[in-house]
Amino acid sequence: MCTRGAGSWGWASLPGIGNFTEKKRRGPAFLTWRARGLSLMVQYPMSKTGSSVRLARQGSLAGGREMSMPLLFSPVTLDRAAEYGELYSRSPRKSAWYTIGSLWAWRRVLGLEWAFDDGMCWIRSDGRTLWAPVGDWRDTDWGELLRRRFPEGVAFDYVPDALCSLLKELPDGRVETREDRTQWEYIHSVRELAELRGNRFLQKRSHFNQFVRKYRYNYRSLSGEEIGAVVEGQDLWIREQPPSPSLEREDRAVRELAAGCAGIPGLLGGMIEVDGMIIAYTVGEAVGDDTIVIHFEKALRRFKGAYQAINRLFLRNTAHSFSFVNREEDMGDEGMRVAKMSYHPVDFLKKCFLSWIPD
Repeated sequence: MCTRGAGSWGWASLPGIGNFTEKKRRGPAFLTWRARGLSLMVQYPMSKTGSSVRLARQGSLAGGREMSMPLLFSPVTLDRAAEYGELYSRSPRKSAWYTIGSLWAWRRVLGLEWAFDDGMCWIRSDGRTLWAPVGDWRDTDWGELLRRRFPEGVAFDYVPDALCSLLKELPDGRVETREDRTQWEYIHSVRELAELRGNRFLQKRSHFNQFVRKYRYNYRSLSGEEIGAVVEGQDLWIREQPPSPSLEREDRAVRELAAGCAGIPGLLGGMIEVDGMIIAYTVGEAVGDDTIVIHFEKALRRFKGAYQAINRLFLRNTAHSFSFVNREEDMGDEGMRVAKMSYHPVDFLKKCFLSWIPD
């Protein structure tokens, strides 16, 4: 096996099998090889005892035992949005990453695919990275399912904390988890952020009041096809940003979500106009009856207080019926973390990397 430095592509080969491609990232690394309906996945590093790498197999091997048929992945489409939404609604812990709006927005950027089987929806990115399955985790025999689907082990990325806790209790096999602080989703009180009462929010309230006094603005709530109008605001915002691959990817996701807004239930938005120009916008998505997820929120910084204004006005005028707002993760950006913490979250939805290794 031969690989190159962290974060790069490499290659590996096993005698009589063929070449494998590798992608290192935070969490477990994998080598994958596929041919004739057979999928092999190698997870490493090796265990501390120096045991050989494990192969996660799907399908039926000649001369070997029968296993589950391979999961049949296909690109994320809105044709199955209702079916997926039903499974997502049953999930005990609803991460912002797994809403249908989020999957649709990022499907091309991340190469998202899904497979509906075992009473759940399985998700993977870039053809190799499995995410947590979506469905009613409490109504699943995980011991049987993991042994049948992944007889020699499996790893999942972006696993919500509730599923991590459930799988840790499995009597069979070994579960290893690694929490990633950059993936914590920030949960806030809608009432607190709409009202901005008390000394904790003094600075936010001051910025908002400055905005209101300085600009003659118009706030509009958006829903359905109206959300497509935020693209105009995105055009203005992206022009003011320095070149950045991550912002380019996000820009693609914003436009994908706006283009598909009519087919995505639960989307809500809002925008602020000054002199007929969109200077700030928000796009969110309802998650059940009590939570709104903020997928994208942008404001032109030359309008002082615009970020505080769009945040407060959206929650006060458009999302006031919800109890909580999920403002997603900070992705390890220190400035973003400080900003999100300054709104005093009431909870975090934590995600982890999880590996299951059979006995």
